[in-house]
Amino acid sequence: MPVETDSRPRADVSSDSGDSDDGQATPQEIVEAIRAAPVPVVNTQYLAGQYSVPVEEMHELLSAMVQDDTLEHLHVEGRWHLWWLSLEAELAE
Repeated sequence: MPVETDSRPRADVSSDSGDSDDGQATPQEIVEAIRAAPVPVVNTQYLAGQYSVPVEEMHELLSAMVQDDTLEHLHVEGRWHLWWLSLEAELAE
C-alpha cells in the first residue's frame, strides 16, 4: 500500500463519496469511511479528502477519536499518520 505524507494531495482520492453537507465529519461518519475504504488503514489525507476539510482539522478530530478508543494510530517516520478502527469499534458493529 503506497503511503503518502499528510501534507501532499492524493491524486486518487475523490471527495464525492463521504462529503457531508457542511464539510464536517462526525465520528460515526469517519468510522463508516474507514470501514468502506479499500484498505483497513488510512492516512489523514485520505479522510480529509473524503470530507473536504483541512488536513489539520481532520488530524485533530482523529486524535480525539484515539483518545475515545474509537481509533488506533501510528505516527510513521515523523511524517505520516495512519489510522484504523480499534478492536472495540470493530466489535461494536
